[in-house]
Amino acid sequence: MVYPEFPPSFWSFDEAVRLMGLKASMPPTGLATVAAMLPEDKFEVMPIVDLNVEPLTEEVLQSADVVMLSAMIVQKESLRSVIARAKKAGKTVVVGGPYPTSYREEVEAMDADHLVLNEAEQTLAPFVTDFLRSKAHKIYDEHSVLSRSAISLTKEGKPLIEKTPVPRWDLLKLHLYSSLAIQFSRGCPFDCEFCDITALYGHQSRTKTPEQMIAELEAIYVTGWRGSIFIVDDNFIGNKTAVRKFLPILVDWQKKHRFPFSFFTEASVDLANDNMTEVRMRMVEAGFRDIFCGIESTNPEVLARMNKGQNRGDLGNKVRILQRSGLEVTAGFIIGNDDDRPEVFDGLFEFIQENGVVIPMAGLLTALRGTKLYNRLRDEGRLKAESSGNNTHRFKFNFEPKLDEQFLIENYVALLERLFSAKNYYARCWTLWRNRGKHPRVGNINGNWMRATRVVLYRNLIRIPNWHFARFIFGTLFTHPTSMTGAVTQAVKFEHFSRITKAAVSAHRYPEKVETFAEEFKHRLDKLKGDMTRRLEEAQALERRYATKALKYYRSLDPHFREDAWRALVRLRGQLCSHVEAFRKTNNMAV
Repeated sequence: MVYPEFPPSFWSFDEAVRLMGLKASMPPTGLATVAAMLPEDKFEVMPIVDLNVEPLTEEVLQSADVVMLSAMIVQKESLRSVIARAKKAGKTVVVGGPYPTSYREEVEAMDADHLVLNEAEQTLAPFVTDFLRSKAHKIYDEHSVLSRSAISLTKEGKPLIEKTPVPRWDLLKLHLYSSLAIQFSRGCPFDCEFCDITALYGHQSRTKTPEQMIAELEAIYVTGWRGSIFIVDDNFIGNKTAVRKFLPILVDWQKKHRFPFSFFTEASVDLANDNMTEVRMRMVEAGFRDIFCGIESTNPEVLARMNKGQNRGDLGNKVRILQRSGLEVTAGFIIGNDDDRPEVFDGLFEFIQENGVVIPMAGLLTALRGTKLYNRLRDEGRLKAESSGNNTHRFKFNFEPKLDEQFLIENYVALLERLFSAKNYYARCWTLWRNRGKHPRVGNINGNWMRATRVVLYRNLIRIPNWHFARFIFGTLFTHPTSMTGAVTQAVKFEHFSRITKAAVSAHRYPEKVETFAEEFKHRLDKLKGDMTRRLEEAQALERRYATKALKYYRSLDPHFREDAWRALVRLRGQLCSHVEAFRKTNNMAV
């Protein structure tokens, strides 16, 4: 089993993970779960190769008969590469996951042998049966296996997950990850226009039993791993009855084991409603520290078009309610909606700063296949391309927005720079400290954390002193000493957000920068003096200097953000050559 590589992104936490001496933020729990579904008497599953922490060596590839992969959209280039390698080595390739499910024709074109789509609980067993009989088809999806399904399905045709096995943690190098991931539920009762979760997993929130969840935690516990666990549900409170049943059992287990884990998850902002007070209290008691909420916009018209009725009311107050409960709120915001106004950027910045949303995921709207947004924009003739799967720190729309596209992009770039400046980031940390109620003191103080602490202190106090960092760290030490571990953790996270923002913005501005090189070059050509031969020699030397300068600047950019920059570099070289050629002709020196 091979997990493709992720490009650097908002959620990759590359720099923070590197500071801790680790390799990636989370392991591929999905592949580990699929491994547990394969019949042990028929398959010998080799250790999972996660390309985010280690390479796929030729020796490992050659020792396998079958290569199985799972991927999201942002992993498609890495997926393509692995499929090509596996096919060249003569291996059978089986692919599944969200990306192949939504974009099957793209993955078919990559020459995978079999596509096992939708949810493995429903489609994997029929594939395995046929595969072992050497009669496997090209594609297995929820429709083609419906008559063969031996498991209980919802009215939407989605499998219940009450018999999903415990992931094969023994196949992963858990010590290389900063956190682990488990799943409690699938599906969401809401129907937001831009979201593809309901298209993939349905509206009914299906959950595992409390007994399953405890078994999964026990399986992690016995490995010796300790730390933060992401419950990867798209809406943890989608099935409120099941959540209320599970949380007291989780609290008891955590107390019994002296809180070996802390938790973070995603949930709709109606978690702040009055009828959810007990759920919030139980979550904090169980060790939940952070929660991601899709706030998306502060404009009621935008929210109405999104069909995001769950976000009615005073959203700032809802954030503060969650914070007072003891939860840090991370939130998503979307820019480029049809009802956005030019002042959207200032409005979002003020909301984020005033409410202490330390980590705001502000992104450009993207139309994902299978969503109502995608269908609407397609019908309106406004789609330009398929989504890259990454809507943050990427400065492109895959559709024609209503507001001027360049206006949106340039102001979005400026918003990112404002949000992830040290001054504004640490100001939000202070606001969170003031707003946040009693919360879990479940510590992650270990060798990795201490290593990151030393590096971040050296960088910000000694190498390049940062007043905003120093004020926050020492201010926390004297006013909130019990929050010091959290303060350093926030600083470590900032290292990632600061770095990825600077890298993305530098690459974005490269074309504009090299355009000035072309203008400067032309201006200096016009001022050359001396005889014709000398002027030509100086023009050619000048051309080389500007080409070298642009190349050096290009090489300083993060390789993952260079796509547009490369085109600008090639264009500049052409412009320099054209200017020199025009210079020759003007001076009657054409060769």
